[in-house]
Amino acid sequence: MTDRPAPAGRPLATILVRRLAWIALAVFVANSAVVGAYYASDRRALGAEVVVSQTELLEEALDGATLPADSGFRDLYAEYPEAYAFALIDRSGAVLDTMNAALIPPSAKDIYADDWVTRVDRPGTPLFVAGHEFDGREDGLRLVFVMADDPARLIWRAYLDELYEHVWLPILPLVLLLLGAGTLVIRRGLAPVAAAAAWARDIRPGRRTPPPPSDPLPAEIADLVDATQRSLDRLSDALAAEKRRAAEAAHALRTPVAVLVARVDALPPGETTDRLRADLAALSRTVQQVLASGRADGLVVPRRAALDLRDPAETVVAALAPFAHRKGVELSLSLPDAPVPARADAEGVELALTNLVENAVLHGGGTRVEITVGPGPELTVWDDGTGLPPDAGPRLFEPFWRGDGAAPGGTGLGLAIVTRLQDAQGGTVEDGDASEGGALFRLTYRAA
Repeated sequence: MTDRPAPAGRPLATILVRRLAWIALAVFVANSAVVGAYYASDRRALGAEVVVSQTELLEEALDGATLPADSGFRDLYAEYPEAYAFALIDRSGAVLDTMNAALIPPSAKDIYADDWVTRVDRPGTPLFVAGHEFDGREDGLRLVFVMADDPARLIWRAYLDELYEHVWLPILPLVLLLLGAGTLVIRRGLAPVAAAAAWARDIRPGRRTPPPPSDPLPAEIADLVDATQRSLDRLSDALAAEKRRAAEAAHALRTPVAVLVARVDALPPGETTDRLRADLAALSRTVQQVLASGRADGLVVPRRAALDLRDPAETVVAALAPFAHRKGVELSLSLPDAPVPARADAEGVELALTNLVENAVLHGGGTRVEITVGPGPELTVWDDGTGLPPDAGPRLFEPFWRGDGAAPGGTGLGLAIVTRLQDAQGGTVEDGDASEGGALFRLTYRAA
């Protein structure tokens, strides 16, 4: 029996982390919008920031109390003569350097203060005027800055600088830190869910439910695990009882069937006797398959089990050779000289191989069946018949499925039981058409 694929979907931890990331992003954007709106409404403060930036650039470019003629600081004022102006003024009020002086109100040159910003209304566009006195200078050098327009977007740059300095720089690392901590908390918080899922994956039909995770679980998950365990134990007990009754019934039928076979063999030869003998043979195989099905459910292979696959192969061939001969089929066995160790159960291998060989003899439609051991921990059964039914596909191993034109007397259980026996031993069964014709089945086991 193959496991059903897990439902498609993202892990719960991923979903929660993504939602946390969206929340963090929303908080960051909202904070940026609120603070940004506050700064955008205070144009005077942004103007002061522009003055600060221009002052810093000027201090870097000053050569004593003068500004070199080729200084890059002059580029802004040369490019936009109708928008920006500056003047360097000493303590006596003398203008040491200026550009676009016509924009500077005369009264601005007479303001002595460390830092100031004002708005001067005039016909047309109002002026934004600010000043700054350089610290630590004996000449009392001051900068007067005027902005009549802002084509260079100095206010916008100051606005972005404020956002970066007061919002993005302090908040973004905090958001990332909280996001990382939240991710860690979510993943650790969901660890019990993963443990419960791993516990559930270890549950196998027909076996006692494994013990729950040993680590302490949250109350809700512990209740779920406990309720699931109790329900599965009840189902397992009921299933075991049903299988036990079926096995007991099949076992009880073996003796009456054997008696009937003996009595039929004592009857005079004839068509009726042959039909009875064929029906009893089919009934006997059905009883054996029911017993094999019960054996598959309780099959456990020890971790250190080491079975030489040559042994069960020889046992099966010896047991089925007379049966194959009566059906007009030649049964052969190909063995390697060296042992072929596999981690498997001897009875489980014999039951699986017996079902495949009987299936090939009864339904293969050929005259030869060959069993090969190896290479590696595997057994192959090949017949020279007509091959697999074209309508088989994955349904070949389904219980009770029989292809069109199947020989009478079968139940459709043999290959399904083989699959269960292989699953119980950690092995696989593969089918296909052989290159030389006929059907080919391969039993593969774990290496010992």
